[in-house]
Amino acid sequence: MKFYLLPLLLIAAFQAFSADPVLRFTLTKADGKITAYEFFIPNEDTDQGTLLSREEAVQRQHNAGVAALVWAKKFYGAHEIYLRSVELQDGPMPYYLAKFDGELAGKRQVFFAVVLNSGSVLEPVERFQGTSK
Repeated sequence: MKFYLLPLLLIAAFQAFSADPVLRFTLTKADGKITAYEFFIPNEDTDQGTLLSREEAVQRQHNAGVAALVWAKKFYGAHEIYLRSVELQDGPMPYYLAKFDGELAGKRQVFFAVVLNSGSVLEPVERFQGTSK
């Protein structure tokens, strides 16, 4: 029974997220490690087909920006973070893409957050690349 449980969990995990990342970018972390980040959108966000009034859409975009900023400060550990944009990305699974810049590893860098329509902020998959020289 245990033998069958692991493959089922792996299949469920792969099906819960899209196969291709919606965003890839690299960043030099505070410790000097160059890291690539990939954001994957889950296949099952429950709030996709709702038509919103202009006021509701603006409020949702604002809320996504606030959630993204709070999350980005903790996740990236950058200083002097500026939220540059929050844009709704259309597709089968719409999401908000927040773009930031901030001081990290001694220089200004650009980084991102992805917020689902539900208001949940996605954590990216991290891939270690090496160290900066």
